[in-house]
Amino acid sequence: MTAFYFKLNNLCYAYADGTKALTNIILDIPKGKKIAILGHNGAGKSTLFQHLNGILKPTAGTISFDGNELQYSRKALKALRQQVGIVFQDANNQLFSGTVKQDIAFGPLNLGWSTEKIEEKIAWAVAQTEVTDLLDKPIHFLSVGQKKRVAMAGVLAMEPTVLLLDEPTAGLDNYYATQLLQYLAKLEACERTIILATHDIPLAYEWADQIIVMEAGKIIYNGDPIALFYEEELLKCAHLERPWVFEMAIALQKKKLLQENISLPRSKHDLLQLIEQTNVEV
Repeated sequence: MTAFYFKLNNLCYAYADGTKALTNIILDIPKGKKIAILGHNGAGKSTLFQHLNGILKPTAGTISFDGNELQYSRKALKALRQQVGIVFQDANNQLFSGTVKQDIAFGPLNLGWSTEKIEEKIAWAVAQTEVTDLLDKPIHFLSVGQKKRVAMAGVLAMEPTVLLLDEPTAGLDNYYATQLLQYLAKLEACERTIILATHDIPLAYEWADQIIVMEAGKIIYNGDPIALFYEEELLKCAHLERPWVFEMAIALQKKKLLQENISLPRSKHDLLQLIEQTNVEV
């Protein structure tokens, strides 16, 4: 069995007006990983997502999923989208049923599952996203944060092996943005891959196994989350700032208050724990 879900080979995409959105993307997306994609608006993150879900078809190059090149027939796309779920940045583009439960049920109903299995998967997805109290509410009565959680529940109910989240924290306050990490932790499984396209650099730094940086439709970094933030020129090129946890740890190292050879902390909790262990006074 392949160790990768997706293999992208020289993927290119240009919009009808000639604008090049993706240029020669070469990328392998492994199984069982947490991947964050960073880049400013227009870098190509959302366009890449729409190719992985079959919404857009490449202008040139190929995409393979689980060892097979993507096909764009209705049957093939239906099968792909059961395995590769996408939650759009604007949940209003995804929610269209009368009530929350009807919307979450839409995907499973179209997969031809038994009533018992559909109810089971809806119950599981609702529990993961904590929308139980919203099931009978009309969609248009929901807040931005509630809509995002309902959209995620609708995708999760279809049991995708790859979950694409496009700017999942956009429009959310700090409380719900923090909760997102808790939701994602519940979804982690040995072979499920979760990919976030985000502007939330601290979230990406804390959460991801792998970070991809996009700039002008190209991938300019693909690798370790910590190593990325030592790359000053690359960060400047992509208009990325260092996470404050990273900057604080580096500052403490320069002051000889933390050892040079430590594994850098990825979260506030990790940093405070490290400070306590080394008896640093701040």
